[in-house]
Order: sequence, then structure tokens, then C-alpha cells
Amino acid sequence: MSCSTFSRVTQPIFMDALQVENPPFEVRELSVTPWAAGRQEGGTGLLFKLTLSEPFATLDSIYYNGNTTVWKRDTSQPNAAVYTANQASKNHPKKNLILDGNSQKEYGNTPPIKPTNQAAIFYRKNNRPQVYLVTEIKRLPTINYM
Repeated sequence: MSCSTFSRVTQPIFMDALQVENPPFEVRELSVTPWAAGRQEGGTGLLFKLTLSEPFATLDSIYYNGNTTVWKRDTSQPNAAVYTANQASKNHPKKNLILDGNSQKEYGNTPPIKPTNQAAIFYRKNNRPQVYLVTEIKRLPTINYM
């Protein structure tokens, strides 16, 4: 396997990243699997699995629904170009939803975040950050850990 000598992107920088339509790698499949821990304090999250046609050394991170996660090469399949990213949901204190006939009393309710079918894959080419938008994400059944 190969290690990247480039620094990782911790926050997506859309201003500095060049958006491309034809990246230097071929995405065979991008899937997302929601997961939930067996206890409340364990949290929830999303597990991303990216399969490329061949390994790509400067793959960096994925930006999905407002969160960024770094890719890791799946070494259990040495002949395949499979990368995973585990995006744990931030634990926000649950706020009670206010329902009232008077809409002014409902001020402050926040709508739930709906999953999108688009993700940004960050990578580096010639030491410049670039981003490729993937619009086909395969959604797999939720994993509930006990």
C-alpha cells in the first residue's frame, strides 16, 4: 500500500479546490450505510465505501451533508482499490419540537437534515486540491450494532 505525503483536508475548501468533471480515477461504486450503536451514548453515523477501478494515492476526503471525513484504504482487499470513511454524527442535544396552532410559538424549530444523493470527493493532483462531485450513491440498509 502507499502512504500519501500530502496533508489531509480537514475542512472542505470549495474556494481553493478546483471542481472537475473527469477525475484521474474511475469511480465504480460509492455506497453509504447508516449505522447505529447499541446504546444511546454510542451514537450514529454513516459508513462510506468507495470502489475505484485502480488505487489512487492522493485520495483525501469526502464531504457529505455538511460533514467531512478522511478516506482510509481497505487493506483487507489488497488487490482491490477500496476505500472507507466512517462519519460519526455529532451528538446534538435533542430539542423538543414545538407544535402549536400559533406559528409564532413554533419559531426555533429546525427541520431534519434530509440525506442528499450527492457527495464531494476531495483529492490532490499536482499538489493542488481538486473536487469531484458524485451524484450516484448507493444507499445500503442500516447496520444496528448490539
